[in-house]
Amino acid sequence: MISIIKSLHRLIGQNGIRLVPSILLSVLDSVLNSCMYGVMLFVLIDLSNGQFSAEGLKTCIIAAVIIFVLRCIVQGISFTQAQCVGPDVSHKLRISMGNHIRSLNLGFFTKNSIGKLSGTLLTDINDFETIITHCLCDVIKVTSLTILSLVIAFMLDWHVGLAVTLLVGIALPLLVISGKVSARNSDELREANRTVVSRIVEYIGGMRTFRLYNLIGKRFDRLDNALKELRKQSTKAEISILPLSMSFSAITAMIVPVSLILGTWLLTSNEINGASFLLAILLAISISSTMTVVSSLYPQVRSISKAADSIISILDESPLTYQEKEVKFTDYSIEFKNVTFGYNPETTVLHGVSFSAKPGTTTALIGPSGSGKTTIVSLLARFWDVTGGQILIDGIDLRKINPDVLAEQMAIVFQEVYLLKDTVLNNIRIGKPTATKEEVIEAAKAAHCHEFIMAMENGYETMIGEGGSTLSGGEKQRISIARALLKDAPIILLDETTSSLDADNEREIQHAFDRLMKNKIVLVIAHRLNTIVNANNILVLDKGRIRESGTHAELMKYGGWYAQMIEEQKQAEQWAVKA
Repeated sequence: MISIIKSLHRLIGQNGIRLVPSILLSVLDSVLNSCMYGVMLFVLIDLSNGQFSAEGLKTCIIAAVIIFVLRCIVQGISFTQAQCVGPDVSHKLRISMGNHIRSLNLGFFTKNSIGKLSGTLLTDINDFETIITHCLCDVIKVTSLTILSLVIAFMLDWHVGLAVTLLVGIALPLLVISGKVSARNSDELREANRTVVSRIVEYIGGMRTFRLYNLIGKRFDRLDNALKELRKQSTKAEISILPLSMSFSAITAMIVPVSLILGTWLLTSNEINGASFLLAILLAISISSTMTVVSSLYPQVRSISKAADSIISILDESPLTYQEKEVKFTDYSIEFKNVTFGYNPETTVLHGVSFSAKPGTTTALIGPSGSGKTTIVSLLARFWDVTGGQILIDGIDLRKINPDVLAEQMAIVFQEVYLLKDTVLNNIRIGKPTATKEEVIEAAKAAHCHEFIMAMENGYETMIGEGGSTLSGGEKQRISIARALLKDAPIILLDETTSSLDADNEREIQHAFDRLMKNKIVLVIAHRLNTIVNANNILVLDKGRIRESGTHAELMKYGGWYAQMIEEQKQAEQWAVKA
């Protein structure tokens, strides 16, 4: 319970003070509920003494009505207060987590699936909101009500109070133990849930491929197996706590019979009067009912505790560090100094890479798949931090630059383009959120998007399917290029920018880049060498090392790997023509 309170304090933060009135009102509600027993005792004593009168009845009714009205007011204010705080806390928590996740390197996303992250951002935070809006006040209420009821039971007769306290004392440890058993199983259950979410996302996203290969329905083993595992873990979680739950229910069910038997013995022994006997039975019924509520609340609290742990585990991930002081750039020149990098400690994918790039120059990265081209671009964008060496921009170590400031200096065209389920206009405007429609259209024309956009039903206001599902590969890539042109950043990173375009568009877009990216630093990744012949510097990569570097003419004269690649491509093109 202490760990739950610590988690609450950390995640709620300064909003905790806003919950104090709700907590105090929950305690007050329990006190008012206990006051009702005082009214009952007054009635029962007068009845047993034969002194009950109309005036006494009137007084009791007025007192009961006042208590009822006060409880309604207190509960209403407490509930409203919690309902206002809960959504606000979850909103701020999601924003905070979103900003935090954005500051992490891509290694975080490698070890955390989409299902886990979406589950934490949606389900776990919803669960955490539940503890604020519902569970917290209920827990305070049932706890204080149980304590007050036991105190009143002791005041009536210590025998009854002791008997009920012993039964409660035996039942609660069983509940705690069942919670710990459930917690052990809940980790596996939550992981099974996240796997199912990931598999469903995978299944829907790959529906075209799965239908072509007849892998729909039960034939898609990955989803089917995930669902079976979820069923298995759900059953295991329920069965594991069944004996403890049944024992808890049996003991709490004994509270009323034990109180009745003990009360009858005390009554016949003249230890208590009839009024005290009846009130003791009512208290026993109340405590038994409260314990039933506790048994339903405790698993929720334990589950929500796991949700809080999941949220905290993400917030505890170390973000990319940087210096707080403002950075001023002059020429944005890039320098890799003996850069070494590995995605994990066991594997090194870049070995001592060194090169520089000046404004107004294009650096081409070529080489076979897995040679390190994309890794170099990713390191420059600081998706990862280098293992060894330095990457400098304008002589400043990348790790000293605020990631937000760094992002403003770069425009990136990825090999795989991600598009939002939004209008074409807003998808291009991602490059510059403040851009006017005219600026967007100008960038689209430069990227040769304008014609196919205007051919759409609503032009620039046409909604694009999720992930760009309604567009071809070439159309998506040109929209990505339009984003980069619109951003007008000093550093341009191009990953396979023309691989999905026809020859005419490839040539025209290359002309657009030549015109619009003058005096900028451009890094191009390409498998087709004819797109980088005019580069100022060509880096030939192989197995994470730079094998050759220079201009096209220099490398052809050298007669090494680059010249061999050019010759092989010419032969392949001649073979294709003859075929």
